[in-house]
Amino acid sequence: MKAPAPANEDAPDAEAASRAVVEIAERFGKLSSEITDISGRIGDVNGQLDRQTAGLHRVVGSVDQVARANQAIQRSAEEAQNAASVVKSGLERVTGAVRLGLNAAQNDIAELSNGAQSISQALAGAVERAHKLREASEAIQSITREIQLLSINAGVEAARSGAAGRGFAVIAAAVKQLAEQTRDATNASSRQLDALVATVDQLASQSEANALAARRASEESQGISRQIGELDHFGKSVVGLIAEIDSISAPTRDNAVAFAKVGAELKDLVGGVEQSSHSLEVASRRASSLVSTSEAVLGSIAASGVRTPQSEMIATAIEAATAVAGLFEQALASGQIGMAELFDETYRPVPGSNPVQHLTRFVELTDRLLPPLQEKLLAGNRRAVFCAAVDRNGFLPTHNRKYAQPQGSDPVWNNANCRNRRLFDDRTGLAAARNQKPFLLQTYRRDMGGGNFLVMEDLSAPIFVRGRHWGSFRFGLSV
Repeated sequence: MKAPAPANEDAPDAEAASRAVVEIAERFGKLSSEITDISGRIGDVNGQLDRQTAGLHRVVGSVDQVARANQAIQRSAEEAQNAASVVKSGLERVTGAVRLGLNAAQNDIAELSNGAQSISQALAGAVERAHKLREASEAIQSITREIQLLSINAGVEAARSGAAGRGFAVIAAAVKQLAEQTRDATNASSRQLDALVATVDQLASQSEANALAARRASEESQGISRQIGELDHFGKSVVGLIAEIDSISAPTRDNAVAFAKVGAELKDLVGGVEQSSHSLEVASRRASSLVSTSEAVLGSIAASGVRTPQSEMIATAIEAATAVAGLFEQALASGQIGMAELFDETYRPVPGSNPVQHLTRFVELTDRLLPPLQEKLLAGNRRAVFCAAVDRNGFLPTHNRKYAQPQGSDPVWNNANCRNRRLFDDRTGLAAARNQKPFLLQTYRRDMGGGNFLVMEDLSAPIFVRGRHWGSFRFGLSV
């Protein structure tokens, strides 16, 4: 009896191994999706921490500025307080000296005023007496004139009487001589009295002017006294100002101390946040490494020939890339485009677009050739969220119609619905665009705009045109 063929004995084991590989692939696929989501969330948190750290740095800077401003205010207040104290001391010295000098001057002015008044009164009496003397002198002159007339008449009568009137004539002559002498003396006295009266009148006028000046000086000294009183009031205001400056300076000092403390605490907080951010960055890198490892395992399983859930889609992606390459080569052959235009890397921004869209010399061609193929593939695969050709730099010229809407004014809506003519140069996008292996399977978080993300698988196959790597055909698959 023959022994069973070894192949028949190994068949159940091979089938079980295949099922195990498929199960491992499925588990790795789920694990990759979870790790991708976790990695993305870590990245989100890290980004928030970075923004918070930047905000905290700005706050610390503002606190430092306020602290420096408080210190400057404190220094200015102290300088103002010192200056006010100097002014106060100076005012006290000046007003004290002026007050002493003014008191002495007021006493001198009062004495001068009293003396001038007394002199004025005495001169007034002298003027009065001088006028009386003048009147007496005038009376004497009048009597003298009468005596002269009498002596003349006596001389005439003596001449008429002859020898009998000779003695009377002698007397008349003597009287005449006496009258003439009296007249001369009286005239001299009158002239002297006139000069004396004029001098006394002048002195009286000058004395009155001096008395008036003394009274004005006394009044002005009283005005100076009032001004000194105002200086005293100003000095008291300066004292009050010093107190107010001190009331401002004290809280400012307290604020400076408080802000310095807050600044130190904020700097400690920033240090802690930066440390947390660094730790999250390390965690994100490790999670990304795990994602890459999972993707490599999935790729190896898919490339092993074992049928997995991704096998059918991998074949579809390779066929799609081959079809796009065929369309491009036909366009080259028919002269619709040249190699330089097809491989154009001059991405011209579309004015006013947000997010920024670009144009190249091959966009018009892809808009004509690719939509029929891409729309058919999208409709024929339930897991496909999108499918489109991208060049080797991640530029997606022509997208599915649902993602190629005209841009509006809302950049968030545009980001979700206007994804054509965009450069997707993130880690996943560039890896897909530049991969030259038969296929590349990745797991990533698709940014849908407005803070919304969708965990997806990215399946891509390279596009070669006349042996030159143009880009790849990408499928975005739901998980």
